[in-house]
Amino acid sequence: MHKFSKSFLMLSLPLLSVFALSGCGKKDAVRVLRILNCEDYIYEYENGDEEYSSGGNDYKMDMVDQFIEYWKINHENEEIEIVYDTFDTNETMFNELKTGKTTYDVIVPSDYMVQKLLSNNMLEKFDDDQFDALWENISPYLKDKFEGIKAENGESIVQYSIPYMWGTVGVMYNPNYYKNEKGLEEDKVHELFADWDSLYGKELQGSFSIKDSVRDTYAVSLIHAYRDEIAEVSSNEELTTIFNRHEANNIADVKADMLKLKENAFGFECDSGKTDMTAEKIGANMCWSGDATWAITEAEEFDLELYYSIPTAYNGDETKGASNVWFDGFCMPKSADLHKDLAQEFIKFMSQPENAAQNCYCVGYTPGVAGDAMLDYVYDSYDVRGAVGELSDEEYVEYDLRYFFKDSLNEYSEADAIIHAYPEVVGRQLTAQYPSNDILDRLAIMNDFGPEGNVRLLDMWEQVRTNKLPVWGIIVIAVEGAGAIALAVYLIVHKVNRKRFKKHRSA
Repeated sequence: MHKFSKSFLMLSLPLLSVFALSGCGKKDAVRVLRILNCEDYIYEYENGDEEYSSGGNDYKMDMVDQFIEYWKINHENEEIEIVYDTFDTNETMFNELKTGKTTYDVIVPSDYMVQKLLSNNMLEKFDDDQFDALWENISPYLKDKFEGIKAENGESIVQYSIPYMWGTVGVMYNPNYYKNEKGLEEDKVHELFADWDSLYGKELQGSFSIKDSVRDTYAVSLIHAYRDEIAEVSSNEELTTIFNRHEANNIADVKADMLKLKENAFGFECDSGKTDMTAEKIGANMCWSGDATWAITEAEEFDLELYYSIPTAYNGDETKGASNVWFDGFCMPKSADLHKDLAQEFIKFMSQPENAAQNCYCVGYTPGVAGDAMLDYVYDSYDVRGAVGELSDEEYVEYDLRYFFKDSLNEYSEADAIIHAYPEVVGRQLTAQYPSNDILDRLAIMNDFGPEGNVRLLDMWEQVRTNKLPVWGIIVIAVEGAGAIALAVYLIVHKVNRKRFKKHRSA
């Protein structure tokens, strides 16, 4: 029997009657937990949000405030405060930590940055007696991946980082745009975006944007530069080795490829790609999977159908190409005044499936947490069995998520992780949040390149970024400039709702 829970705080806030203690004195000084996270990367309550209920109480509060309440209830009524800051890039975060002007208890770097921080002796190890509890709800698939990510000294990051969110690099695209602007049939559009090579051809020239992010764009150009060699590898280990090439000759190869990509693209973007897609300013956007989830769902309000592809095809073979799988993880930076107990408890709190589901509904990115509550989220959002009524066998697609949920379920069986998905979410939100099982071996992790490799990489990136635009690109930008004011008005009038990813369905 399936359960479809809406009480996402069952294991957190109100274990009130069980854990609440009375008559406890307050500490003389209120301790402060300092958190540094990416922007828009945690549940924030807004009026109109679904109410999260437990124990007869409704908690209409941000996730950080929920933790403050949780801590107070479970730790002798101790009052704490939270300072929650955000950063825009991993490099900004690294530089801020390096200066030492501000200290933090919890940070959320990406996989390669965790390696860099660990190699620079800047991370605190989790307590041995907390390790099992910290990893208790994390997907076994992700734990296996984390064990393979190592610092320069060969030490695995599993003792220093817990997965928070994860995803892929792919392409979000609008078939209707290409029908109207390029005269392409929809089947042809889907075929093109299955392969990174499409971004280098004349058919898509000037219609797509690429990430203003050295790591992500380097990954795509490296895959394309070595695509013939990548097509021949048979294991993820071999693929990952190629994926992390960064010697001088490799950097030169990728630079040449990246210049071709830049010349064919509309331009670079850091965070505007998803809104550009919903406004139909461009036809495609190289993006992170979570941004695709957001934009695809947002676009449905305007009857606009966007898709997301992880381009692992090569000459028509879907398992001969490659893409990037990435992870952002909770870490504790070394600090003389680190509140280690608070930090580890916060990470465990955020890793409860019920709380991870809240974050998922809010931001669109996929937590590293498995378990029943997260499978509830998948059923509610994407599975025919999460809707009222029954549909015939012809009206769903089997989508295998056992790789992610294995060994993490209590009320479900492992077979329940084979989703009976609505056909319209495959290749769209579901694919963005959970890549299909058959392409996992074609997804590689990008490691830290070390001091010398990073210098070469950033030097090359600056040269690519400052290289002049092609003549056609200047003309396109001039024309598009006339529409910039209209776009600005659109964004002001229509406040972007990034809060709801749940697909409401009825029979």
